[in-house]
Amino acid sequence: MAQRPFQTGAAVNLSAGDSVKDIVVCTVPARKRFEVKFLGINGFGHPNQPLFYAVQVTTKSVLGVYPIALTGIAEIAEPEFPMRYFGSQEVMLYADPKSDLIVSVARKDTTGNIRVFINLCGMLVDV
Repeated sequence: MAQRPFQTGAAVNLSAGDSVKDIVVCTVPARKRFEVKFLGINGFGHPNQPLFYAVQVTTKSVLGVYPIALTGIAEIAEPEFPMRYFGSQEVMLYADPKSDLIVSVARKDTTGNIRVFINLCGMLVDV
């Protein structure tokens, strides 16, 4: 079974008033399975405004939603985004050929803009 390293990522922007956004990070190529091994998140927002993150992956034609737990927050000297929410974790997710890998970002308080960068890496495997 042929396999090769694969990495992809995306930026998710929520404007003031937006509470949730789903974005397609990538579409898995035909005749390949994306085995996601690691993911990282860098979110930039506002104090006292926790964010919810999840990855949506289709495996064996069933959509699964996997929340992501962040490991830290830090205040930063950036007027537009004074708080950084970050984390990375090892995962074992399998995305079907030709399926969309989707990231969801949500928040309760919709004041201000939010910017989130997500990176996923793993292996593309022949099926």
